[in-house]
Amino acid sequence: MREVVRGLAAAVAALLAMAGVAAAGLALLGAVRFTPAVVALAVGGPVDVEAVPSGGFPVAVRGDLHAIPLGVSLAGAVVLGWLLRRRDGELLVRGAVAVPAFAAGVAGIAALANGKLPEATTGGLRGCVSAGPGIPVPGRVDAGFSVAVGPAALGAAILALAVVGACWLATRFLSVATGFRVLRWPLAVLVVGGTAAAGAFGGAAAAGGVLLVLPQLVTGAVLLGLGVPWTVAPALPCVPDFGHFTPGPWVSGALLLVSVLVLVVRRGDPLRRAAVVGAVAGGVAVVMTLLSRVSADVSVAAFGFSVPVLDVRLTANPLLALAAGALAGFAGSLLAGAISVSSRAWKR
Repeated sequence: MREVVRGLAAAVAALLAMAGVAAAGLALLGAVRFTPAVVALAVGGPVDVEAVPSGGFPVAVRGDLHAIPLGVSLAGAVVLGWLLRRRDGELLVRGAVAVPAFAAGVAGIAALANGKLPEATTGGLRGCVSAGPGIPVPGRVDAGFSVAVGPAALGAAILALAVVGACWLATRFLSVATGFRVLRWPLAVLVVGGTAAAGAFGGAAAAGGVLLVLPQLVTGAVLLGLGVPWTVAPALPCVPDFGHFTPGPWVSGALLLVSVLVLVVRRGDPLRRAAVVGAVAGGVAVVMTLLSRVSADVSVAAFGFSVPVLDVRLTANPLLALAAGALAGFAGSLLAGAISVSSRAWKR
């Protein structure tokens, strides 16, 4: 019974951590009331938007947004994993309780994530629609948003299962636990330093945005430095065509610091160690690429017809990210090993 209570407490604490980070970031952005929606987004629940012109005009604007604020996701995952691993033994019991409890909590939050969009947002929607193919929208537009509960609950269950799996690996393999311990302080410094720097140079709104999406920013910078471009693909004249974001050549060499992963597997044959680090780095690059994607779709429904008017996607090629991450990890591990050997030789 004690382990059941601990599992429930871990799930509740993870939800509170996600809500706290989301509320803090949105408070800096001046949009605290969207906190439940952002928590649901953080586990993959899409936000659905519907706008209807006032006055009975027979047109409805529908859209959805898929974007995971990984800063919120990471907060929940870290708290959940830390509490599940605080005591040895019975991890699977605590995890079996925490997974459905966490999913149920997110489902409840998603059910509460609905409301009306402010006038500034509806004005933007109206502008995009009036760029639509011959569909003028007169007067005022009333818009509301909601979150699909099913996908949010499923995403929460997957996130919790992934955390339980990582905790199990950490108990079975010392190198995994060592890697988590090594990365915790650099991650904390990165979050605090990145948020503070954004606030100093860009103001409160920039700090709030960084707090919510810092992992995406780091992922984008790393992949750009490894030669993987990000593509913004709009399909509407009211959205500018940004095309490809391509890296500067000087970044690629610096970002061989992916070799920090070599700390996870310190012993063994150098080539084998490099292969393991390369595989881990490639896998992490693919996962982060997929989680960092953003998409937004808007369509106009009128007189029984639906016309797509907006399709914006921010993506990077996951196969290219896999190859670039694996190559960087492999080369970085060999480089780190060579530096380590050289430093020991100098000490003699």
